[in-house]
Amino acid sequence: AALAYVYIFAFAGDHIQKKKLRSLSFRLWTFPVLVDGPLGVVSAVEFIGIVLFIVYIVFSMTYYVVDSVSFISKAHLPPTTRSELLLALIGLRFGSVGLFCMIFLFLPVSRGSVLLRLIDIPFEHATRYHVWLGHLTMPLFTLHGLCYVISWSLLGRLIEELIQWKEVGIANLAGVISLAAGLLMWVTSLHPVRKRFFELFFYTHQLYVVFVVFLVLHVGDFVFSISARRCLPFHAGPLPEVLASDQSRHRFCACRMRRELVFLKPPKFFGTMPLSFIFVQVRELSFLQWHPFSVSSSPMDGGYHMSILIKVLGTWTDTLKRIITDVQEQKTRSDSDSDQSQTGRITASIEGPYGHESPYHLMYENLILVAGGIGISPFLAILSDIIHRVEQGMPCAPKNVLVLWS
Repeated sequence: AALAYVYIFAFAGDHIQKKKLRSLSFRLWTFPVLVDGPLGVVSAVEFIGIVLFIVYIVFSMTYYVVDSVSFISKAHLPPTTRSELLLALIGLRFGSVGLFCMIFLFLPVSRGSVLLRLIDIPFEHATRYHVWLGHLTMPLFTLHGLCYVISWSLLGRLIEELIQWKEVGIANLAGVISLAAGLLMWVTSLHPVRKRFFELFFYTHQLYVVFVVFLVLHVGDFVFSISARRCLPFHAGPLPEVLASDQSRHRFCACRMRRELVFLKPPKFFGTMPLSFIFVQVRELSFLQWHPFSVSSSPMDGGYHMSILIKVLGTWTDTLKRIITDVQEQKTRSDSDSDQSQTGRITASIEGPYGHESPYHLMYENLILVAGGIGISPFLAILSDIIHRVEQGMPCAPKNVLVLWS
């Protein structure tokens, strides 16, 4: 992690300014292996990572099960005790493997992760790794708990074990609470539920605090710290990005009636790239919901403003449209009444900007931009940036730009 920090600070500028035009080449990061499937488009590197994770889990569980069976077979125990002990050992191994997978669970959703910046994976692409790891981790934890439940049932002390909370050692009740919170997050994050009931998914996912805290209480701080210290250094972002996230949480927003929000930036606001995106929170709608939007304006447009385009699709955007409409009508009435009071504004906060720091759109002579509907937003920023660079005589590789918008 320390070397990653040094690399980003020392060579970030060179990475952007000195990068030459890329020739066509076979790249594992972008070469698609799976196109149509439940995982979407999977590149060669991603496919290799998936295979390695599956091989590790299968190998680990096979080794642990064989070792446990061999150990129990050497002991002269009653059949019931033997079954209970075997289930307990297998459950323990499921928990250990699940804890290993959890080491990587939060890395993809760390917006300022130095690791993601070092390997050049944008946050919006890395979030699906979090989804994959979640679908892998939760079945392991579920099997972990199920093995112990069956084991305790065979011994006839299920309730006593479920509510047991030892001051030293494993706290079973804490594990039950953590697993319950994890299952709620997992079920509500499934695609059919998340698509139809996004707010249910969003608010339920705040249980991650309960999930992590009670997991620590379940396994003990020593065991958890061994796992956590391996990945925590890569969760934090470099200091400038941390400061940018903090300083951008101001409430300043002016609204226009074409479903475009124009945010007024303070002079000290950190610059954006044409491929940046921000998280927006509107106080009149919710204090908890932060929604991502692509920035549709170029940092070279001048002035202290930044625009995003919003399509009305869902409860949050529909309510925002009604609020903007009401504000505009109020402003119109105030103008007709010669009222000088401040109207036509709503209160909002932004977090960011996030996104690629490398201007990839400036590294190729020929660009083909394909968008549908509101997906044109980031391309507007790209086109504006290219036009400004050409007009000002700045370095700009693109010579031919083809836009396909439906």
